[in-house]
Amino acid sequence: MFDQKNYSAPETHYICDVCSEAVTNPLCPFCLATEVEAWLTLYPDLRKQLLPKLKKYLEHIEDNMVLDATTCIKCGNNTTSVCPYCFSEVVLQELKKIHANKIILKEFLEFFNFDLHYTKYSEKSEQQEVI
Repeated sequence: MFDQKNYSAPETHYICDVCSEAVTNPLCPFCLATEVEAWLTLYPDLRKQLLPKLKKYLEHIEDNMVLDATTCIKCGNNTTSVCPYCFSEVVLQELKKIHANKIILKEFLEFFNFDLHYTKYSEKSEQQEVI
């Protein structure tokens, strides 16, 4: 019989540097940026505007990365110090700043929506009639 009282496992929680919530979906911003870049091939003009902004943001993340970031499930690097929710929110805000149309914003949210509990940017986007 298994004795649960003698079982112990290290309990490690990795916290997002932006929202201070647990990183429950460990995809690093670098891998997500690669996916956003692939999506942007459909929109070459938008790609030219957005990619430099994402590159600058990724450089900021890299410069300020904590040593205890969690391992990305895609690339295997310890680079998940910003959760996918916070990263996708940054991308969404940048898309809005460069005046991407509602169809593109809606498509972005369909592909990259990490607001799994539908509490923050999804709700705001719905109020703005983006989705």
